[in-house]
Amino acid sequence: MTLRKFRVQRLSQDSFSPERRLIRSLFRKAARGNVHAYVQATSNYANFISEYLFLAGVDNKAERLFELKNVLADCWRYLPYTRRVSDFERFLQVRLERYHANFTPRFSSPHHPLNKLSHEGRFLLVGRFLNNWSHKSLRLALRTKKKELSESIMRLRCLLTEVEAEKLTWVEQAQILRISELLEGEYSNKDCRKIEREVSGQYHALQFKADWLSYRCELANLKSDMTLSDSVLLELNAAIIELIKVQPMEKPRLYDSLVNQISFVRLPLL
Repeated sequence: MTLRKFRVQRLSQDSFSPERRLIRSLFRKAARGNVHAYVQATSNYANFISEYLFLAGVDNKAERLFELKNVLADCWRYLPYTRRVSDFERFLQVRLERYHANFTPRFSSPHHPLNKLSHEGRFLLVGRFLNNWSHKSLRLALRTKKKELSESIMRLRCLLTEVEAEKLTWVEQAQILRISELLEGEYSNKDCRKIEREVSGQYHALQFKADWLSYRCELANLKSDMTLSDSVLLELNAAIIELIKVQPMEKPRLYDSLVNQISFVRLPLL
């Protein structure tokens, strides 16, 4: 089985995705006080937040739903600070960081490596591996560069498969990085074939690939425990509407608003 079969197809431009255009339109309506548009837009993030909270240690469903509502209520409160979908996702990333210190995950085998995740690693896992966010969305949310993101994805795969990359030679680490990038769809078919020939006899690279593909199945099973059912999502949306209807929005200062139109760096104090 070749690596090419596992390449991920990605949109080259997030901003032209029909789904993101719709979400952006809904957020614009929401910023003018439309609670129903806000709930419709954030329904795309409910399971993302639920999965992050579960991995952070909020495994009780009732408690997780309570925290999820708090997160979405805060995002509503500070929605006027955001101008783009990527601004909202950046704010969400910052808001979720609270849970990294406040809860302690206690996963057992085969998921015990999840206990070692950093906040950014957890956000990356949920965004990329569980919700198939594009690299562009992740770079904007995490404020990282393309090369740094590729290395972070590789390190995350190594952590989850318990590969101690720091003990490998520089050449072996480079091979693992290339396989990780190949799995992400970073190379052309021609380059894929070339990489496959180069690593065909390399134990560490082939073992890394096999271990990741095996763990990916375990991760899919875990996702089913974190994902909210359609009926729960409907109840959640109704509860969010009632909660935010009575919660005023915080308006950014003029200077903050102008800066955020260029680069989303003027975050409210949470």
